[in-house]
Amino acid sequence: MSDETQALLTDGSGSVSESARPAYKVPAADKALDILEFMADRPDGVTQTEISAGVGRSIHEIYRIIQLLEKRGYLVRAAKSDRYRLSLKLFELAHKHPPVNRLIDVALPVMRRLAADSDQSCHLVVLRDLQVLIVLQVDSPLPMRYSVALGSQFPILETSSGAVLLANLPVLERAALIERLRGSEEFAGGEIAARLESIDTIGFEMRPSLAVDGCINISLPIRDHIGTTVAALTVPYLPQKHARFDRQAVLKSAQAAALEISRGLGAAEDVLSGSASSRR
Repeated sequence: MSDETQALLTDGSGSVSESARPAYKVPAADKALDILEFMADRPDGVTQTEISAGVGRSIHEIYRIIQLLEKRGYLVRAAKSDRYRLSLKLFELAHKHPPVNRLIDVALPVMRRLAADSDQSCHLVVLRDLQVLIVLQVDSPLPMRYSVALGSQFPILETSSGAVLLANLPVLERAALIERLRGSEEFAGGEIAARLESIDTIGFEMRPSLAVDGCINISLPIRDHIGTTVAALTVPYLPQKHARFDRQAVLKSAQAAALEISRGLGAAEDVLSGSASSRR
């Protein structure tokens, strides 16, 4: 390779630039990921023909991939059925990932106490691209309760959890994500700006649910040892006759729980006492 060619391929520091790296193709991996992503929001299952149409590939191209995914436990098929659905293997693998595992280990006992001391369910949420993912759910001790399914996902702007996570992102990362959210049903520029500013000012969001009438979402950030907001703790407050605590009392309990979880993850006191903007 000539010196001139080498110079064009490097970023000036001697290392090969990303844009100059060859774009290696891995057809089998592409097909497998296409299938898994296509099936992620189809809990009722799909046939091979539907998978073929959904990923834009012939049955001949995907047949062996489907068989492999089934053999490895990523897809399951009911007896005497031609419909495939995702197993929980991906979810299980995610929970083996050390950061998520650590988060759940610290949060679970705290959230159990919060549910018992507030008569309300609570859940823990992380950001997943343009959605939020429920990674932990603890039910209210009362016979009537509102809770969300573990592993479910929701649009960021439809949830208080998503708004809290969005408000606590670094400025440039938040701006880029908001730009990607433009055009979604929940997007309203001025309202979003005011909503995020309010969260930044008071440190939490408490507002009527956009999805469930009569439910008040109370959502707070969870921070780690370097001050990064890694999750949101949310209590979907459901007023009912037998609940012992009003909304303000539940808010105080949730705030205390969020602080305890953050301290368990190593968050420093100066980080916990500052505003989101000061941490950015």
